[in-house]
Amino acid sequence: MTTAPPPQWATAYRYLHDSFAPPPSAGPAARVMPGVKVYDEAPDGCFWASGTLWWKVVQGNALLRFDRFERGHNGSRWLRAAVVDLYLPSGRELNEVALPSSSLSRDVEHCTAWTPLRILRDGRNRPWRAILIPAGAWHDVAAELNTRDA
Repeated sequence: MTTAPPPQWATAYRYLHDSFAPPPSAGPAARVMPGVKVYDEAPDGCFWASGTLWWKVVQGNALLRFDRFERGHNGSRWLRAAVVDLYLPSGRELNEVALPSSSLSRDVEHCTAWTPLRILRDGRNRPWRAILIPAGAWHDVAAELNTRDA
């Protein structure tokens, strides 16, 4: 015979099992603070898990700006994830997305301004890493974004 969880756990229990739905605030009538981006659906290259928008990490160059750390569940495990703004090679800018890799989150926590980085991984089961790009066109784009946001 199984017993139901205590009433105070019922909401948390349902929330953990409904981890891939967007948060309740994501909708056209959502009340959010000014400057906060709310996505009705996950943008290409991202997914929702536990009310957080996560980036599907891909290898390559990107501009990144660290915002904060947040504890969240990425669909497979709990982790302390960096929440960042991304500027991708396609020209797309993503705001307030979490990185589903603790090693990548540690690598980018010092990037408080737009920083050109190369995101890479040495193999399928190896951790994601971020390496600073020494010079080039990415630095020009980073300078423009930093001037725009100053």
